[in-house]
Amino acid sequence: MAVDRIHSSDIQLFIDGSRIPAVNSLSLSTPKEVIDIQRLGTAHITERVLSSNQTTTLQMEMLLTTGATGVDPFYQFQQRHGGFLTTGKFDFQVKDTAGSTVMNDASLTNYSINASVGELIRGNATYLGVGATFSDGGAISIDDQSNDDFIKGFMRPQKIQITTTTNGQEGINTESLHIQDFSISVDLPRKNVTRIGQRNPSFRYPELPAGGSIEVSMIKNSVTGLDLSSLVCDSGVIKIDLKDDLGNSLMDFVTSGCCLENVDESTSLDDNTTINFSYYFPIIQ
Repeated sequence: MAVDRIHSSDIQLFIDGSRIPAVNSLSLSTPKEVIDIQRLGTAHITERVLSSNQTTTLQMEMLLTTGATGVDPFYQFQQRHGGFLTTGKFDFQVKDTAGSTVMNDASLTNYSINASVGELIRGNATYLGVGATFSDGGAISIDDQSNDDFIKGFMRPQKIQITTTTNGQEGINTESLHIQDFSISVDLPRKNVTRIGQRNPSFRYPELPAGGSIEVSMIKNSVTGLDLSSLVCDSGVIKIDLKDDLGNSLMDFVTSGCCLENVDESTSLDDNTTINFSYYFPIIQ
């Protein structure tokens, strides 16, 4: 089927055979990984051969919703294989009106959530998989375009409330502070394990120890700072609660083992002074 162009409304993303709704952006990258060979006595590269690890990277951004079943789809498919440190693999398929692209044995390498007061909440994920295959089969038609119906629509928090426990003086509580935005991110570098006689890795193990970060930005209205008196950093639980204009909770995030790493205060002409808190937390599963 000949097409004039591919529009965003003509593209659908599937993971393990299930379509993922509310995708805001999507990209596939397939760089060639090569080994340069320089023959003895030459000053230039004479040959380039493919390495044994040819991969494709898939990056996606989703707008967080309650989902058609009341569960946000961004979390629903992430948890299928048991957490961040699993060696479980996903199969992705991107369909449009020209054909389909398939990426197999994909492992999660980055995961993040970004939220600001009055803005839509965005989730980002990056996967690394075996090189993609392209085909004109599996193409979708205009009739396949979907109109998803979510129970509470897209999340747009009007207030972000944060409470911490067992963090000592390094915790923050937002009873009197004005949180503007926050982000949770996890980076998962992976080590390839290739068996003898095989070209592609059999597993991609997460490099340990694994950790993530929480970034919180607020408008300054009280004295804050970083207490350097203790040799051992206080750690504790941080709960981030996203609320609507009526004070009802839309979604909350609870993270344990959080340790304050940095406090940054900044200001610019004709703007509010902001304070940014950075916390580290360990990944245990």
